[in-house]
Parts: sequence; C-alpha cells; structure tokens
Amino acid sequence: MAYQVCLAESAAADAERIYGWVTERAPVRGRRWFEKLIEALHSLDRHPSRCPLAREARESKREIRCLLFGKRRGIYRVLYEVDEKRQIVWILHIRHGALRDLGPNELERLPEEG
Repeated sequence: MAYQVCLAESAAADAERIYGWVTERAPVRGRRWFEKLIEALHSLDRHPSRCPLAREARESKREIRCLLFGKRRGIYRVLYEVDEKRQIVWILHIRHGALRDLGPNELERLPEEG
C-alpha cells in the first residue's frame, strides 16, 4: 500500500526558499533540479522506512528519518516521520547538509489526528 506524502508548513517554507535560491542562480537547470527534489520526496510513498534515522532522532526521542538528495556540496537532508497508523509520510524539514542539526524544540511536530 502506498503512503501519502505530506509537507509540514516548515517543509513547504523550506521548499519555497530552496526553489527561489536555485532558480535565481540557474533558471533552467535549477527548475529541473527542484523537480527532481520533489520526485525524491514523493518516492517516499513506497517503503518510507528505507532511509536511516536522522542524527536528530536520538535527542528528540522521535523516529525521524533522513533522505539525502543531491551531490557533493549540494546535499540536502530531508527530515521526515512516518505515521504508520494513517499511512502518511510527513516531510518535516528540507535542509542543506552543511547546516547544523536541529534541536528537539526546532523540529516540526506532526499534526494531531482529527
């Protein structure tokens, strides 16, 4: 069964900022690169547990996973959690690999069941 992939508000803001940055520097190639990033996010609809736990998982006491995207100095870390009960992959943050790790209080929380 395929999972639904959803972006938390923080991840949507991250994606918007990344899109602006890459398309400003490379209008054509940047758009293509961003489309591949979005494809990578949606690839989590199948076997989302395939990625390892993120460095932030231990301190936050949450099963936050990390999908790596990009090459060399352009690696991005996609931090996400899997809601097995609702079959949803929640993308929490999309961060450049050179940025410091997030602390437990900086991590987006999953929406409550409603």
